Amino acid sequence: MVERFVVWRGEDPGRADTAAVTLAADRLSATGSSATGGYALGYVLTTGPGWVTERIRVHAAGAGWWRALDLSAREGEWTAAVTGEGGDHLGPGGVADPAALRGALDCDLALCPLTNTMPVRRHDLVGAARRDEEVTVDFRMAWISVPDLAVHLSRQRYTSLGPAAGGGAYVGYASGDFTAKLHLDAHGLVVDYPSLGRRVDTWAR
Repeated sequence: MVERFVVWRGEDPGRADTAAVTLAADRLSATGSSATGGYALGYVLTTGPGWVTERIRVHAAGAGWWRALDLSAREGEWTAAVTGEGGDHLGPGGVADPAALRGALDCDLALCPLTNTMPVRRHDLVGAARRDEEVTVDFRMAWISVPDLAVHLSRQRYTSLGPAAGGGAYVGYASGDFTAKLHLDAHGLVVDYPSLGRRVDTWAR
């Protein structure tokens, strides 16, 4: 079992992200936060075997409003409950089309460096990259936008690209027109995600 506390600094001004992560042989649990100039966010994430999302609870709050999302999945069926006060300017949260998410295995919290870890670990993309094997995997994700906490289907592609120093690896990410070259450590945790955030500290819990 691996336990880490990780801090990332966002590329947009004023954002900082943290995660306390427990990595077991085939699953993870994490508690994290994100602070920006406009809102603060916290989440609790648990997966089952195979790094498949079981539940994520997210709470976001800004001036005069707060919103909470409780999103869970069982055998590929996703359900959500949304509560809050104020925030009419954000639009509706939760899942607009549950059928679109059917069969998705992962949640993906926007701007969160931690949720890239599950698909990477499930398909051993760090190991493939370090063996110089090019492996490409396509995913359907339950993507959670912030701060409105609306859940959408997101189609994403990960590709192992090659080894990095310290036992890490580079993995390519693509979704629509957006692409990025992720630098991951040996555990599949983000070191650098261009345009999203760079790790500034980590230590064993």
